Amino acid sequence: MKKIGLWLWAVCLCTAAHGAGKIRAEVARQPRTFCNPVDLPYRFMLIPEGKGAREAADPVVVPFGGRYYLFASKSGGYWHTADFAQWTYVPVPDSVLPIEDYAPALFERGGWLYYAGSVPGNAMFYRSKAPERGEWEPVARIPSRWDPAFWVEGDDLYVYYGSSPVDPIRMVTLDANTFRPKAAPQDCFDSDTSVHGWERPGARHELKRRPYIEGAWMTKYGGKYYLQYAGPGTEWDTYADGVYLGDSPVGPWRYMPNSPTSAKEGGFIGGAGHGCLFEVEGRWWKAATNSISVKHMFERRVSFYPSGFDADGYLWTDTYRGDYPMWLPGGSPDGTAGPRWELLSLHRPVRVSSAWDGHGGVLAADENVRTEWAARSAGADEWLEIDLGPGCRVAAVQVNFGEFGSALTARDARPRQSYVLEASHDGQRWYTVADNSEKTTDTPHDYIEFRKPFRARYLRIRNVKYTVSPCFSLRDLRVFGFRRGEAPGAVDDLAVVRDREDDCRAALRWSPVPGADGYVVRYGIAPDKLYGSIRIPDGRADGWEMTGLNSGVPYWFAADVFNGSGTVRGKPVAAR
Repeated sequence: MKKIGLWLWAVCLCTAAHGAGKIRAEVARQPRTFCNPVDLPYRFMLIPEGKGAREAADPVVVPFGGRYYLFASKSGGYWHTADFAQWTYVPVPDSVLPIEDYAPALFERGGWLYYAGSVPGNAMFYRSKAPERGEWEPVARIPSRWDPAFWVEGDDLYVYYGSSPVDPIRMVTLDANTFRPKAAPQDCFDSDTSVHGWERPGARHELKRRPYIEGAWMTKYGGKYYLQYAGPGTEWDTYADGVYLGDSPVGPWRYMPNSPTSAKEGGFIGGAGHGCLFEVEGRWWKAATNSISVKHMFERRVSFYPSGFDADGYLWTDTYRGDYPMWLPGGSPDGTAGPRWELLSLHRPVRVSSAWDGHGGVLAADENVRTEWAARSAGADEWLEIDLGPGCRVAAVQVNFGEFGSALTARDARPRQSYVLEASHDGQRWYTVADNSEKTTDTPHDYIEFRKPFRARYLRIRNVKYTVSPCFSLRDLRVFGFRRGEAPGAVDDLAVVRDREDDCRAALRWSPVPGADGYVVRYGIAPDKLYGSIRIPDGRADGWEMTGLNSGVPYWFAADVFNGSGTVRGKPVAAR
């Protein structure tokens, strides 16, 4: 008995020394969540100056034939899905459809799906009854419009268009049967940076030149017409959509003071402009363009956000946790936007196999899509390890691969990222939690949801085969779940002061909260309409400068606090 007792004691010591025992994890075969940016095989650019940069933007999502179709600029084709988890790509040659045009525009009528692109000169309408097979036929030639968007009502086809720093958003009415004009084009509205601070160009709305306004989209709701548009420029996190409201498809148009109604500053990836609204099982969603714009101005991605209309008719888009895991469209089990998983990897200690100067491992945990860790090779001996800290349960992982040193173009073969994801309690004994060593597909923003959260302190990614570039690289290895411990305290001293010379600006100040990983500033035109948000992944932050407000509009603000153990909401405060 004494020997048995000593043996059990030794086993307990061994178990304690190596953590909580073996880690067992199972990847969800049918995920319930997704994580922005949407994980698509974003194509590399065709143009020589865009080598090594991926591009997709200006998304349009349309339901047709029991499926949803996603078109995006410069993608060489389009995708369709039934569940938003699995996407099927349909490549289309230019001889069939001018798929290389920017800003695809689509509408459904009479059992046909119609398509037109944004091109100079004359444009051609195409239509299809079998887009899943890539079958299209030309219908009629019309004068081209930059960034067209269509709205069909009876026998009228309304075309909203414009993409310019000097011209307004315009519209023209066509006969929906012949596609011939029924009236002369008319101006809808123009930019006004004197009162619309968010329309001012620049990363902080600091540039004095006129903005680009473009990317029109029309939605009808509650008998009103919501004409949406994008500004001030696709290359900034400030890229957003505003809205004008009309009583008819031709106006007159009045500005909605809660614009921008689709915006995303801060967090992992920013920008939420030039997209569309679409419905899935009675719920509205926003497809939008995100900005990276490091290798090329048009280096961009696509994201989906919950959207809708409140009881007063205000359009909103929820980007509050816009690059955290969210329920798939049509899959919310409880009416919420997503599970309350927190980000466990933010600014955590990182070890790597190797790194180029200026591209160290810390950049894979900085919550910034514009930076990347780059190993010195693409060999199978390259790896990155992150210490999540004690008491963590991992629910999902997003692997955001980089393109450091890549010279690929759209004409090259599709790349692949084969890898193994491992977890450990002590950093010594490792267990495979996701084996993608045989993966041959291109998943630049690979998202892995686990069937059940599992306990682990360390997570490691090991390269197997990486053909994107000569260097294995990661923009961020983002880990979501729960950390045992206390959520941070609340911000209880928020003060907001509008700029007296330019009330499109306001200064927010607060005392940093101990234990905070970061803050989220919520803002809006009323305490119950704080639809805008800015995520600040810095626990030491003590304020924020708002630069994109609307002049003459009262605003309310709140400062929330988050860490790996929870998020604490702040109380709304009126700006002074």
